[in-house]
Amino acid sequence: MPAAPARRKAGAPRRRSSRSRPATAWWGAGAPPWERWPGVTVKLEAVWQPSRRRWESRDGRYWYDAEAGQRACDFFPAFLKHFIGEFAGQPFELLDYQALLLSKPLFGWKRTEDDRRRFGKVFAFLPKGAGKSPWGAGTGIYLAICDGEPAAEVYAVAGDRQQARIVHDNARIMVEESPDLSEMCEVLRDSIYHAASRSTYKVLSSDASTKHGFRPHGIIFDELHNQKDRKLFEALTKSMKKRREPVLIMLTHAGDDDETLCYEEYDYAKKVLSGTVPDDACLPVIFEATPEEDYRNPEVWRRVNPGHGITVQHRAIAAECEEAQVEPRKLNDFLRFTLNRWVNQAVAWIPIDWWDRCREPIAREGLAELAVFGGLDMAQKHDLTAFVLLFREYTEGPAPTVELATRTESELASETVKREVSLNFRISLLPHFWIPADTMREHEQKDRVPYGQWVAQGLVTATEGNMIDYDRVFKDIVAICAPYPRLQGSLIGYDPAFASDIATRLRDKAGYPIVELRQNFVTLSESSQLFESLVHAGRVRHDGHRCLRWNVENAMVKRTDDGLIRPVKPRQQSKRVDGLLATVFALRCALTMPEETAAPSVGLL
Repeated sequence: MPAAPARRKAGAPRRRSSRSRPATAWWGAGAPPWERWPGVTVKLEAVWQPSRRRWESRDGRYWYDAEAGQRACDFFPAFLKHFIGEFAGQPFELLDYQALLLSKPLFGWKRTEDDRRRFGKVFAFLPKGAGKSPWGAGTGIYLAICDGEPAAEVYAVAGDRQQARIVHDNARIMVEESPDLSEMCEVLRDSIYHAASRSTYKVLSSDASTKHGFRPHGIIFDELHNQKDRKLFEALTKSMKKRREPVLIMLTHAGDDDETLCYEEYDYAKKVLSGTVPDDACLPVIFEATPEEDYRNPEVWRRVNPGHGITVQHRAIAAECEEAQVEPRKLNDFLRFTLNRWVNQAVAWIPIDWWDRCREPIAREGLAELAVFGGLDMAQKHDLTAFVLLFREYTEGPAPTVELATRTESELASETVKREVSLNFRISLLPHFWIPADTMREHEQKDRVPYGQWVAQGLVTATEGNMIDYDRVFKDIVAICAPYPRLQGSLIGYDPAFASDIATRLRDKAGYPIVELRQNFVTLSESSQLFESLVHAGRVRHDGHRCLRWNVENAMVKRTDDGLIRPVKPRQQSKRVDGLLATVFALRCALTMPEETAAPSVGLL
């Protein structure tokens, strides 16, 4: 077999060619990639330098190594074959987008200062079925045995062991089906070993996150949206500095959670693509439909799917689109997998007109007789802190019912459980807020709300200094709770992120029972659904507190396909929801406490 071409060393002579401008640009013939696929990747414009007989960036910082770029593309049909579907057994010819947007830029563009790879990071965001995983498997093999790196370590990373097995099987079959590669390489249980260079291509899953000692030359994260946390990502990427020119390749389609590692990397790649973040070492390739586009439009299907008519068929997409229009449950799948749109992102929650209809003066005299619960959401030292007392009062006459969904977790599986609850009660809310006095003016400008006016009106308490005064908040909460002795036998719910200290003092020094509530679907789904239903039904009483109203106006919510919801803070740090979260915490406490003996059943936990 022909030996894998070695990388040209810096300063070594290059192949001579005519001083005249070549017939084609660095990418070949036709329109440039950024015009052929508008808005998908960065512009890699270049000018021909006759004296050096090569394409260079306009600023001269980068140049295109035509031999290296073409060699990476030629590797696929020369050594690899397809093994699935209608192309099984045929040479792996790269699709146009794979060659022009990925392989050629990644392996061809070099830094002028040292002739090493320009791009150290690739973010390939493509819909399901575009062929990103086979390209990733083949590129991983190339990095391990043909990239000129002695004892290269290349890692293909998957979200779990099952996906890791699939990733490894793809690479294993590619090697075993190639007479040349199978002779050069030894296929082991979880790796492929190339003896001539002492290089390995290994597959890892997320449970390897505690391992160290990596020296990665190449990292390929397949289906990045399945990565549950950053542990393995950080362990691998921090070790890349041990290599001369390592490369990180992230392959994924859209996910359903915008608080993940995948969304962070997607957001960063989008900023590089737009020019907001200057990063010449990052290569973004992003095929996606926008929320404004009609998902039923075949032109959108063709634009978003670079494998349209080859790896994905028009008829199959049309059938899925028809099903999505009939069954709403399938619409998210169509948007996510076929049009590569993020789904289940946070959306606005409580319509402010619902909330305003619940405004009603609250007579404090009768509250002491009612069941009462507390919710506490503490600030990060400099921000807003909220404590809410929630009073439950049963009502007479017919009452609507609402279906609540929650998720039960076990060692073996999780299950969504739904039940009906009667809204034969209403709740009254007494909110309280604190903010550091020295940072209040700054927050007025940043948050664009009149904290100073609210302090003067007694709606917010300003504590001394530039950080929240925990002692003052503790003493104030004790005084706030004193008129309501039933709280001693009730619960105060709190988010442990910043409130553990005050919550512990409320328990140990003031005698109030406390419960830790984490902000996830399992903990908050039922109370969030119940709160939404109570507001909609007009069974919430509040006195129009301006700060709490602002929190409600800002609140966003996330929903799952199986009906779970939870409130979330907006991405804009200036939009705060502390009072609303404290209210949901208090309502969660009400759900966990038995109802009064004489009251009708409301189906509480």
